[in-house]
Amino acid sequence: MRRLAVLAVFFLLALGLLLAYRFLVGGGRAPVQAPVNVSVPGGSVTVVDSDGDGIPDDFERVYGTDPYRPNYLLAYALGKLPVEEALLFKNVEDFNESSRGLVDLYASLPREKRESIDVAMLLGQILSDNAVSESERRLFEAKFVNPARLEIVGLNWTPTRVVLDKVYDINVTFTARDDKTPIAYAELRFIPVEYYYMIEKYGMRSEDYPKVFPPDKERVFVLTPVDGKFDSLEEKFSVSIKDIVGGREYRIVVSVRDTAGNERTVEVKTPYIRQFENVAKTDGIIVIADYYTWYKPSWGKHTFMPLLGEYDSGDPIVIAKHIDWATGHGIDAFAISWWGNGLENPNRQVIGEHPYDLMNFENTFLTHPMINQIKFYILYENTGRLKIQNPNDPPEQWIQDLDDSFNKERLLSDFIYFTKYFSHPQYLKIDGKPVVVFDYTLPLRGNITGVFTELRNEMREKGWELYLVNDLAGRSFYPSDLISGHVTYPPNLPVSSEHVLQIIENTDALSGSGPPPYYEMDIEKTYSLWSQFAQSYKKDFIPVAWPGFKNVIPRSSGHFLSLLEGCRKYNTRKIIRIPSFNEWYFAHQIEPAQDYSFQYLEVLKNFIEKYYKQ
Repeated sequence: MRRLAVLAVFFLLALGLLLAYRFLVGGGRAPVQAPVNVSVPGGSVTVVDSDGDGIPDDFERVYGTDPYRPNYLLAYALGKLPVEEALLFKNVEDFNESSRGLVDLYASLPREKRESIDVAMLLGQILSDNAVSESERRLFEAKFVNPARLEIVGLNWTPTRVVLDKVYDINVTFTARDDKTPIAYAELRFIPVEYYYMIEKYGMRSEDYPKVFPPDKERVFVLTPVDGKFDSLEEKFSVSIKDIVGGREYRIVVSVRDTAGNERTVEVKTPYIRQFENVAKTDGIIVIADYYTWYKPSWGKHTFMPLLGEYDSGDPIVIAKHIDWATGHGIDAFAISWWGNGLENPNRQVIGEHPYDLMNFENTFLTHPMINQIKFYILYENTGRLKIQNPNDPPEQWIQDLDDSFNKERLLSDFIYFTKYFSHPQYLKIDGKPVVVFDYTLPLRGNITGVFTELRNEMREKGWELYLVNDLAGRSFYPSDLISGHVTYPPNLPVSSEHVLQIIENTDALSGSGPPPYYEMDIEKTYSLWSQFAQSYKKDFIPVAWPGFKNVIPRSSGHFLSLLEGCRKYNTRKIIRIPSFNEWYFAHQIEPAQDYSFQYLEVLKNFIEKYYKQ
C-alpha cells in the first residue's frame, strides 16, 4: 500500500509537469496525443487523453466533463488553481485571451478573497452563460484586482437665474470617467447647510433658528447622461436646480458608480446664497448705517438680545446674514466703526496703532464673498482714537486738542492708512470723493482749520479729495444754540462759536450722532432748521433716523417711521443715515432681535418702497 501511495504522488507530479510543459510550449493549444507514457520512479504509467485537452480521461470522468470533447480552459485552470476552484471554469467552451485572462485574474487573488461572497457572485454571473467576454474580464479586473480609476472631474455650478444678487436657479455640470468599465449610475444631492452651532455657541433660541435660516429640504437627483444613456467610459452630466430658498450655504454632493460597482463621491459647497433680493440697488436713495465689527459674546449687558444670539462679528455666516438682511431691506452701505485701542485702558489713554477690531474688518469682512454686494466707509470715532485732555473727566467733558502733537499725528496717520480702502471698488464715494464720518466732533479743539487743511492736502497728494461728515446735527439743541454756544448737551462741555464754525467750514456735510432730541421736539421744525442751517453754509445735510437710544429714547417702530419721513423731506442729497445696524450696547440697532424680530428692517423697506422705488 505504501508503494502504491508513493507511485500515486509521483504520477500526479508527472501529470502536473506534463500539463505545465504543454501550456508553456504550446500556448495551451496543441493537443496531447493519447495514450501518453509518463515516467515515474520504478517505471512508467500510461495516461489516456482521448480529446487531447491535457486532462486524462479518468480525471475528466471524475470532474464530470466529457473526455472526448476538449476542455482547454479547465486544463488551464487546473494548472493555476486547486481542483475544486478550477472546476468553476469546467463548462466554459471558449478558450481565448478573455477566458484565460479571467482565470489569471481569479488566481491572482488571495485565497480568502477568492472565497468571498462578492467574488463568488460576480464570477458566477460571468460564467452563467458558459462564455467570457472581454468586457466581463475587464469588469472582474476593475472590481477585484486592479480597481478602476473612477473619477469625477469638472464639478461646477453656475447661476442661471439671479435677481438683484439673489440666486434662484443654478445649473450643475460634471464629467464621470473610468479607465476600465462603463459608468452605470450617477446621482446628485443638494443639501442645505445647517448652523446649529449658533444655538450651542451663541445662545440663539431654537424657535428663532427658522427665522434666521429659512427651512429648506435636501433634494436628490438621479441623473441620466447628457447623451441619454449609460454606455461609455466617460459620461457628461448636467442638472438644473430651481427655486432655491437661500439664506445659507449648500453642499452639492455627486456620487457615481461604474459597472464593476466601484463608487466615487465628490462634493463642493456653494458660498452663502442670499435669502433676500438686494433691493438697495434699485431705489433712488442712499441709506447708510453704522456697523461694528468688534461685537463679541463677552460684551453682553445689552438691553436686547440679537436674533443670532450673542454672536462673534468675525463669523463669516454672521457677516453674510448682516449683508443679506441690510441690503435686502434697503441699506446701501455700512459705516465701519474705527475705534480704540483705548477701550481697555482705565485712564482712557489711547494705545496701539489701529483699532482692536481691525482683524475682523480686514481679514473677514473685506475678504467676504459678499463684500461686492454692499458699500462701506469709515466711521471715525475720534473719542476712541485721539487722546483725551483730561481722561478722568466724565465723557460729556472730554476735550481733544488737535494742537497736541500726538492727536495731530494720529489723525493724519489714520487717514493715510484709510487710503488703502479708498481705492476699494466698494468704498462709498459721493461725487467721486471717499466718505469719512466723524462720530464726535464737538470735543475737537485747537487749530482745527490748520490740521484739517493739512489733512486734505496730504490726501490730495495721494490722489484723493475727501467728503467729510461731522455729527453736529445730532445733539439736543437747535442750530442757533450751537452757534451761540448755549447748548444743552453735553451740559458741561464748553462750546464756542469759533470752534464750531471751524468744524463746519472744514467738513462737507452735517449729520448726527449721539442721542438726539427728536423724540420730544418738533420733528418738522428740527429737520427743517438743520437743513436750512447746513445750506446757509453751503453744506449738505444728512439726517439721522433713530430707532431708539438706551435710557434716553424709548424704542418705537412708529417713531422710527416718523423720523424716516422727516429725513425724506429735508435731506439735501437723498442720503439717510441710521445710527447703527448692530450697536447693541446703546440699544439703537435695527438688526433683528429676539424682542422685535425684523420689525425695524421691515419699516425701513416699506418706507423705501413707498417713496424711492424705481
